[in-house]
Amino acid sequence: MAGKVSKNARRDGAKQLSSRWGGVIKMKSVFENGKLRHVAYCEKTGNTARKVRDLM
Repeated sequence: MAGKVSKNARRDGAKQLSSRWGGVIKMKSVFENGKLRHVAYCEKTGNTARKVRDLM
Protein backbone atom coordinates (compact mmCIF):
# COMPACT_ATOMS: atom_id res chain seq x y z
CA MET A 1 0.00 0.00 0.00
CA ALA A 2 2.30 2.72 -1.23
CA GLY A 3 -0.43 5.32 -1.68
CA LYS A 4 -1.13 8.48 0.19
CA VAL A 5 -0.31 8.50 3.91
CA SER A 6 -2.26 10.63 6.36
CA LYS A 7 -0.51 13.17 8.56
CA ASN A 8 -1.32 11.10 11.66
CA ALA A 9 0.32 8.00 10.21
CA ARG A 10 3.47 10.00 9.38
CA ARG A 11 3.78 11.22 12.96
CA ASP A 12 5.37 7.92 13.98
CA GLY A 13 8.68 8.79 12.32
CA ALA A 14 8.76 12.38 13.58
CA LYS A 15 12.08 14.02 14.33
CA GLN A 16 13.31 14.18 17.89
CA LEU A 17 13.94 17.69 19.10
CA SER A 18 17.17 18.26 20.97
CA SER A 19 17.84 20.88 23.63
CA ARG A 20 20.83 23.17 23.88
CA TRP A 21 22.30 20.77 26.46
CA GLY A 22 22.17 17.81 24.07
CA GLY A 23 19.20 15.99 25.59
CA VAL A 24 15.93 15.01 23.92
CA ILE A 25 12.97 17.34 24.51
CA LYS A 26 9.74 15.63 25.61
CA MET A 27 6.31 16.95 26.58
CA LYS A 28 4.35 16.02 29.69
CA SER A 29 1.08 17.11 31.29
CA VAL A 30 1.04 18.31 34.88
CA PHE A 31 -2.14 18.64 36.95
CA GLU A 32 -1.79 21.20 39.74
CA ASN A 33 -4.12 23.71 41.38
CA GLY A 34 -7.06 22.19 39.52
CA LYS A 35 -5.57 22.94 36.10
CA LEU A 36 -3.93 20.76 33.47
CA ARG A 37 -0.72 22.31 32.10
CA HIS A 38 1.56 21.04 29.35
CA VAL A 39 5.29 21.36 30.03
CA ALA A 40 8.35 20.70 27.87
CA TYR A 41 11.34 19.11 29.61
CA CYS A 42 14.86 18.01 28.73
CA GLU A 43 15.53 14.34 29.49
CA LYS A 44 19.24 14.89 30.07
CA THR A 45 19.21 17.82 32.50
CA GLY A 46 15.60 17.86 33.71
CA ASN A 47 15.12 21.54 32.84
CA THR A 48 11.50 22.48 32.19
CA ALA A 49 9.85 25.25 30.20
CA ARG A 50 6.40 26.21 29.04
CA LYS A 51 7.35 26.00 25.35
CA VAL A 52 9.72 23.69 23.48
CA ARG A 53 11.38 26.70 21.88
CA ASP A 54 12.59 27.93 25.28
CA LEU A 55 14.78 24.81 25.66
CA MET A 56 16.34 24.95 22.20
